[in-house]
Amino acid sequence: MKNPLIMTSRPGSGFFKFLMYAIIAACPCLLHQTFAADNGQDDGRHTAVTISGEQFHINGVPTYREATWTTSYAREYPVEGLLFNARLVQGIFDDLNPLTMGQWIYPDLREWDADRNTDEFITAMASWREHGLLAFTLNLQGGCPYGYCNDQPWDNSAFSPDGSLRTDFMNRLERILDRADELGMVVILGYFYFGQDENLVDEAAVVRAVENATHWVLEKGYTNVIIEINNECNVRYDHEILQCHRVHELIELAGSISVNGRSLYASTSLGGGSVPPASIIETSDYILLHGNGVRDPGRMVRMIEQVRQMDVYSPKPIVNNEDDQPWRVDDQGWEEDGNNFTACVKNYASWGYFDFRLRDEHDDYNLGFQSIPVNWQISSERKRDFFDLLASITGSPGTPVVNIDFSGETGRVAIDIDRMPEGASLVELMLVVNNQIEVTSVKSPFIFQLMDIPSGEHWVKARVIYRRDGRDIMIETPYHQNPWWPYGGPAR
Repeated sequence: MKNPLIMTSRPGSGFFKFLMYAIIAACPCLLHQTFAADNGQDDGRHTAVTISGEQFHINGVPTYREATWTTSYAREYPVEGLLFNARLVQGIFDDLNPLTMGQWIYPDLREWDADRNTDEFITAMASWREHGLLAFTLNLQGGCPYGYCNDQPWDNSAFSPDGSLRTDFMNRLERILDRADELGMVVILGYFYFGQDENLVDEAAVVRAVENATHWVLEKGYTNVIIEINNECNVRYDHEILQCHRVHELIELAGSISVNGRSLYASTSLGGGSVPPASIIETSDYILLHGNGVRDPGRMVRMIEQVRQMDVYSPKPIVNNEDDQPWRVDDQGWEEDGNNFTACVKNYASWGYFDFRLRDEHDDYNLGFQSIPVNWQISSERKRDFFDLLASITGSPGTPVVNIDFSGETGRVAIDIDRMPEGASLVELMLVVNNQIEVTSVKSPFIFQLMDIPSGEHWVKARVIYRRDGRDIMIETPYHQNPWWPYGGPAR
């Protein structure tokens, strides 16, 4: 069992490391060259995650440094060291099964495009970061595109059946990890997902997949990645080594792999409402909980307490990285009390937002972060509710709200920008029709009249790029289907 006072369990060890982090805390500018020297290479990375007791540190400094959430009734809760996150597992999604790939087409261009999915993920990341989101879960085998699934006939896996890595998937992953590194964000990288793991031929292939993925992350020099071996080990895994009674073997395997003196923190998760067994608690570097199905926030609190009371538990972070209850349960919602999010915060545990399209929402492209195709923008009321509460808890500026008005004659659109953060400046505003930029402007008022109206199906949104603290941030309105319908049918 490692000493929680020294942030050295997987990235390195010894008094030298303790001294190194003390120096970084005093002068974060030294981080790059210090870690480069430790790696034996100059990899140009900007973001390094470490664990100290129950806290996450980035670049030697606790996350949300010195931040405290003060509620409207003057109660204070520390958030320093927590790792608020969202389940965004489909960032590298593709479907290699020709019989099912037609399900995922974009509504505007009527085709699926895996690179577009990753591109749009990357362009949305800075907006999430502005609300205080420091981490997200990404999975090499994705997640159910319908939220919850039994059968999964699609083939969405970065692993070939023998456990080797598929180049296209890993190229898309590299682009996301690079952007996360630039933004100071941590990626909880999941390896396996039930329903997709069965595409690996045997247990040896599963082991090779863990070895290959872990070596890939380390050899690329990433210091902002932590591992989730599999999503919910107690749910329908074919390979015994991915089931809860043996998955600790893979946690240990992933953590034992070292490249240039560096290794990765690792853990795994169980289904909503389940507390990990002792073997997982003991071998994990951080503890993952899921809140799906936990309708009573008091139950969420008891799960956290149960972990901390286990004999094998030593101080390490507790992270809920999948929870859909605040928006699915009428009695929860997004207020300061009464939901799993704030229950976790008040008990010093991190929390993660899980969003997908319900069955009767299947055609609403703006909803859901797990439903393919994904609108990665903050494009729905419940996405906005989560990010606004997150910004309030972390003291982050958030992003503006862009409103688009189609009233008036056909082809006319008026756009306004509300809640621009202090110190932010507009770079450009664009009107996008069927994923093509039609009009750009840099000065208000933003009122446009399009003369060339699409004669058929059309999707319209406004895109805003603004600059704050030297960083360009892109935000968009929801994507509106057929706001002008000049050819004999009702607008939808």
